Amino acid sequence: MRASVAEQFCDHDLIPGAAHGRFDACHSQAQGQSLSLNYMRYGCDVTINPGELSDFYLVQIPLLGAAKVRNGRKTVEATHRTGSVLNPTRDTHMVWYGGCEKLLLQIDATALHQMAERILGHALSHPIVFDPEVQLESPALQSWERKFRAAVAVADQKGAFGDSQHKHQTLFEEELMTGFLMAQPSTVHHLMTQAQPQVSSPQINRARTYILENLTDPITVAQIAAAAGCSIRSLQLSFQQSLGCTPVGFLQRQRLNHAHLLAQSLPKDTLVSGIAYEAGFFHLGRFSIAYREVFGCSPRDTLAQNRFS
Repeated sequence: MRASVAEQFCDHDLIPGAAHGRFDACHSQAQGQSLSLNYMRYGCDVTINPGELSDFYLVQIPLLGAAKVRNGRKTVEATHRTGSVLNPTRDTHMVWYGGCEKLLLQIDATALHQMAERILGHALSHPIVFDPEVQLESPALQSWERKFRAAVAVADQKGAFGDSQHKHQTLFEEELMTGFLMAQPSTVHHLMTQAQPQVSSPQINRARTYILENLTDPITVAQIAAAAGCSIRSLQLSFQQSLGCTPVGFLQRQRLNHAHLLAQSLPKDTLVSGIAYEAGFFHLGRFSIAYREVFGCSPRDTLAQNRFS
């Protein structure tokens, strides 16, 4: 059984508990394009050590029983209303207690990263890391879980996934990935949930693209205007009308967003000055003040409280 599961997921140690004489396991899978739907049950206590998953995320939704799941430095007591998600860049250790049954959503890491970049409209420089604890009582995750269970029901009826993939298979998968990105706290959640004004002007779009592609460089308003193909004054007026801010204000907010991503992604002993510099800030005091105004805490506090490490 261990070899069969390892073939679908990754190599791992599987150690049955004291009641190993009653060991039995069941695994079924419906494969999609960038993700797979899975059901898993173990009949007795088992310890599972997969290490780092490397190239996929694994969302685990308990149906019956309980499990203890450690991903990185955080341990989740998984029960009927508390799920978990394993990040591929964090070491994993799990104990599934006897009778534990779960639905599992395996998501290709590259596909999820590309999906997030398409949603945001710019590249992400670091892997996405989710809070390992999935609080299924939250309204956003309740809505997402209903979609996930609906996808499992469709797969059970051979309507999608597996050998009979629906013509809208890609859409099904995009909705599951997008929904989880929007609902589950992560290093990019503040970007996903930030209000995005409607932008229609091609010049504004070119200016935004230039800013996001040169975020950490000391760019000027004149350079932004040149990239957009308009005058500085026209650029300023267009930004104010379309986005409600100046080009410099937009640039600073995007740099702060990047700094927040770094503070949630990097080790706790990272220097705040290093984050400020990498995000394009060259005055540490002003950076810390602006960061606190937007995120309600200092960069050092974010590093110290880093729940995604």
